[in-house]
Amino acid sequence: MIIPNYLSHLIPFAKRIGLAFLVFTLCRIFFYIVNQSHFQDVVFMDFIYGIRFDAVAIAYLYLPFILMSVLPFSFRSFRKYQRTLAILFYIPNTIAIILNLVDVAYFDFTMKRTTTDLFSMIGAGGGEDFMTLLPSYIIDFLYDYILLAFLIWFSWYVYKKYCRFKGMFYPYVKKNYIIQSSIFVGVMLFTILAMRGGLQLRPLNSVSAGQYTHAQNVAIVLNTPFTVLKSLTKEKAKPINFYTDDELESLYSPTLIVEAKNPPNKKNIVFIIIESLAKEYVGYHNNKGYTPFLDSLMTESYVFTNAYANGQKSIESLPSILASLPQLMNTPLVVSNYGSNAIDGLPKILKTHGYNTSFYHSGSNGTMGFDAFSSMAGTENYFGLDEYPEKDKHYDGKWGIFDEPYLQYFANELNKKETPFFSTIFTISSHHPYTIPEEHIGKFPKGTLPMHEVVGYTDYALKKFFETAKKMPWYNNTLFIITADHSTHSEQAKYNTPIGRFAIPALIFEPSKKLKGEYDALFQQIDIAPSLLGWLGIPTKSIAFGRNIFNKNPKNPFVVNFINGVYQLYQDDYVLFFDGKKTIAFYDISKDELLMNNLLKTQLNGEELIKKTDMEVFMKAIVQQYNNRLINNQLSISK
Repeated sequence: MIIPNYLSHLIPFAKRIGLAFLVFTLCRIFFYIVNQSHFQDVVFMDFIYGIRFDAVAIAYLYLPFILMSVLPFSFRSFRKYQRTLAILFYIPNTIAIILNLVDVAYFDFTMKRTTTDLFSMIGAGGGEDFMTLLPSYIIDFLYDYILLAFLIWFSWYVYKKYCRFKGMFYPYVKKNYIIQSSIFVGVMLFTILAMRGGLQLRPLNSVSAGQYTHAQNVAIVLNTPFTVLKSLTKEKAKPINFYTDDELESLYSPTLIVEAKNPPNKKNIVFIIIESLAKEYVGYHNNKGYTPFLDSLMTESYVFTNAYANGQKSIESLPSILASLPQLMNTPLVVSNYGSNAIDGLPKILKTHGYNTSFYHSGSNGTMGFDAFSSMAGTENYFGLDEYPEKDKHYDGKWGIFDEPYLQYFANELNKKETPFFSTIFTISSHHPYTIPEEHIGKFPKGTLPMHEVVGYTDYALKKFFETAKKMPWYNNTLFIITADHSTHSEQAKYNTPIGRFAIPALIFEPSKKLKGEYDALFQQIDIAPSLLGWLGIPTKSIAFGRNIFNKNPKNPFVVNFINGVYQLYQDDYVLFFDGKKTIAFYDISKDELLMNNLLKTQLNGEELIKKTDMEVFMKAIVQQYNNRLINNQLSISK
C-alpha cells in the first residue's frame, strides 16, 4: 500500500506513541516483579486495564510532542524540526520512567503509588535528609538505577531505529492543508478524550482503578505519573452535605467529653513512637518475632491486640496520635492547606492542667514538620538533632542519632522535667538504610527482611531505656504508651491486604501493674489521646475523631483509613471501601481474611445488607465531619 507523502508522518507518530505505551508497560512489569509479595491473585487483565490509565498520563505528559507532531504544515519534515520532536519525546519519556521507577523501590515503604505528597514531605524539612541518604539509596536500590539507564537507552534505541521519519519535504496544496487540518483536529480531540480516560461522565482518577481489580492490586493498574498528575494541585477538601447538621451529630460526632475524676490520675505520660514497627515483627502477636524485650513487657502491660495505624507515613502519624485526627486525604495534614488549623492536641489539653510538655526526635530539626506540628498540638519544647550534645559520636550517618544513645539521653532529660510531665520520643533506627552501631553488628537475628535486624536493635535500645528509667524517681508514677508510627514491609499475606498494611502493636505500661491485660476490640491511633484522657480523668471537651475506650459506655469500635483515594472502614467483622460517593467493595473479614471475595459481586443476605448500609451511613458521616471541619477550621473547641 502506497501512502501519500503528506500522510507519511502518521506512521512514525503512531510508532512513537506506541513506544511510550511500551515503556509504561515495561515499568508496570518491573514494578510488579519487584513488589509481587504485596499483591494477591494478579491476573493478566490487571496489566491490560492499566493501559487506560497509561493513556491519561501519556496524553498529559507528551502533549507538546503530540501537538507538534500533527501541526498541519509541511515543514514537519525538516530535519531540525524532527530533532525538536525527538527532544519533546525524550523529556517527558524520561520523566515518566523516573516517576514510575520511584515506586518500583518506594512502594515497599508506603504501599501506595506516589503522589505529590512525597515532594511535600521533602519540602517539610526532609530535603537535607534526602540528600544525605541519596548515596545509600543509590547503593541499596542499584537495580532501580540500572532499570532507569536501560529504559532510557531502550527508548532512545527504538526511537532512532524504528520510529524515524523517512519522508521527504513535500509542499502542500490546498487539499493537503484540509486533510492535515482534519487529522490535527481528530488527533487533538482524541488526546483530550485520553486525558479524561474515556467518554464516562467524570474523568478517571485513582479511585477508578478499584473498578478493575481487587482492592489490594489497585497499584498495579495505576501508574505513578498518573497519580502525581492527579495530585499536582494543592489538595482541597470538598464540602460534604450527605446529612443535615442535626442528622450528622446523631450519626457521628467527634466532640469528646471526659468527666473529671476526683482526684484525677495526674501521672507523668511518656509516648514512645517506634519507627516502622509492623505488627508482624512482634513475637507477642506472632509465632516468631524480633522483639524479645517488647514481648516480655507486653505480658506486664495493657495490650491492644487489634491495633491499627491511621496513616502510612511518619508525617501522617503525629496528627493521629497526638490530636486524634486521622489521615483522610492524599496530602498529609501537616503540609496541607489545613496544616495551620487550630486543633485540640493532647499536649495542649494536658498543658492547661499543669503538665510540662516536650517532644524528642533524634532526626534533623524540621524533618517531616515534626517541630511545627508538635508546637501546633501544644508542645512547649521540641528537641531535635541540633539539641543533642554528642552528635558526632552517635550520629548514624543518615537519619540522626542511633536509638540506644538517644533513648538514654531521653531518660536523663526526663529527670530534669518538672512533674507532672508529658513527653514524646520518636525513634529512627528501625528504618532504611537499616544501620546499627558497629559494636552491635551480629548481635541481633537478621531474619528474612532487612528490617528484622534493626528492629532487634531498637528493641534492645528500649530494654536499656527501661533499665535506666527504673532508677529514676519519676518512673513509678509514669504511664508509658508504646506504639508504631506506621507499619511497613511484611511477609505474611494477612499483613499485605489493604487493612493488614495498617496493623501495628500498641500498649500501655504502668509500672504498678494496675492497668494490665488485653483489649481485643478494634483500636486505632486516633483512640490513644481520648482513651488516655479518659483513664486520667482529666475533664475535657475537645474535638477527637477517636474513641475513649475507658468510657463506661464506649462507642462501637471502628478503624478508618484512606489509601489510593478510597476510604476504608473496618467495623465488627466487615470492611467497607467507599470512594467518596458510593461503596465500591464490601468484605466479611471473619470468612475472608485476605479480602478476595467482594460481597458486592454476590447477592447480600439480610445481615450483610443491613451491615453494609449502616457502615456506609457511618462512613459518610465521618467524611462529612472531617472535610467540613477542615474547611471551616473547626478542629478545636477552644480555638
